[in-house]
Amino acid sequence: MDLNIIDKTANLSKNNSMSLMVFKLVGHQDEQFGVNPFYAMNIFKIKEVLNASEYKITKTTMNAADYYKGVIEVRGDYINVYDTAQWFGHQIHHANERSVIVISEVNNQTIGLLVAYIHGVAEKDWKEIQSSGENSQKIVSQTRVEDELCLIMDVEQMIAEITGTDLEKEAKVKSLGESFSKIILFADDQGSIRGYVKAVLENLGFEHQIYEDGSGIIQFLESKENHKKVGLIITDLEMPNVSGHTVIRTVKEVMRLDIPVVVHSSMTVGDSVRQANQLGADGFIGKIDTAELVKAIKQYYKA
Repeated sequence: MDLNIIDKTANLSKNNSMSLMVFKLVGHQDEQFGVNPFYAMNIFKIKEVLNASEYKITKTTMNAADYYKGVIEVRGDYINVYDTAQWFGHQIHHANERSVIVISEVNNQTIGLLVAYIHGVAEKDWKEIQSSGENSQKIVSQTRVEDELCLIMDVEQMIAEITGTDLEKEAKVKSLGESFSKIILFADDQGSIRGYVKAVLENLGFEHQIYEDGSGIIQFLESKENHKKVGLIITDLEMPNVSGHTVIRTVKEVMRLDIPVVVHSSMTVGDSVRQANQLGADGFIGKIDTAELVKAIKQYYKA
């Protein structure tokens, strides 16, 4: 099966592309940092962008993170702000007239990310997004913008650090005490999430196949003899090479398989849930919510 053809058919709500908010963490004048790449986030993870000079950042003692800047009030809501440059190992960023605060909502958590300035928005086909590799920290993938390196930050990793989430501890669940005849297929481009879900499935007692993107799932299902071996597919949405949107469309519309598909995504805002539902996903759960993950597996796994 030609994945390029499948990707072209997955055109609902930009299934085969992503919109990136591109920014710099340090200004061009900070030459001591040497190479100063672009950084980016998926637009769907951003609620709004604020001019930092218009908001008073009040430091509190309630947050232990070194890169914590303080709290701002936005229309009656209090949002914690973090120094993105410092998180990546640069010196502390002192807000100026160009600085902005990117308000991000991920895994039902809202935080503010202080950055030097916004460069703009870039539309990228998933084929233009490359994996950053297993050893990369704080970067989930990369691409190029105006022929310069653009690193897509792992905001989920930042939130996990802020909240003190221990994935090894989160994955400790009791076995269901049953033997299951079918396997579960899972895809996510984040190594830490793959390890976490793998541990959950093993602890529950399910056989599984784990992939870095959706291509592995589709390739496994290309063999008709494998169709009856799968009891559930769980997939992230935003992945390089082959996205979760393409996985859903392929399973539900191209192959027309009666296999439940559950989306496992940090993009818990309404647009992402609506897109997944429109494509035919059977369920949608946020990342690092073990109780919901186990509940979804029990609900949708088809023996």
